[in-house]
Amino acid sequence: YMNPESIEAIKKGPAEDIEQALLDPSIHRTIRIVMYREVDMETCISAILEALEPRMNGEDLDKLEEFKKLNPPDSFVEGAIIEMTVKGDTLVYKNVVGDVGTLKSQPFAKAVCDAYYGAEPISPTHMESVMDGLS
Repeated sequence: YMNPESIEAIKKGPAEDIEQALLDPSIHRTIRIVMYREVDMETCISAILEALEPRMNGEDLDKLEEFKKLNPPDSFVEGAIIEMTVKGDTLVYKNVVGDVGTLKSQPFAKAVCDAYYGAEPISPTHMESVMDGLS
């Protein structure tokens, strides 16, 4: 989900402008991840953290551990949903049991945007579907 007011101005522009805007955490968006099979929480969250850490350029790395602690210790069952809402320097995170936590960090928010919308997205199919929806 992309905030329509935030994205409307760039939606009509060239693909390069849209791609650049997707990297901007000031454009509010929610990334929704649905588990298609049972996944151990440690495995899933570790994969996300491994994608974020190098994108944070050594800044606010303590936020990685904070993010990890926002998750229950159990496995993510098939059909479980997590949501990450990026709003400027803030990430609002809803874990698989519906608990909501907040992380305030510009480097973390930018890393989330880059991980999902940068040159090497962790989910190329997500990136493609967002670009298709915006073009």
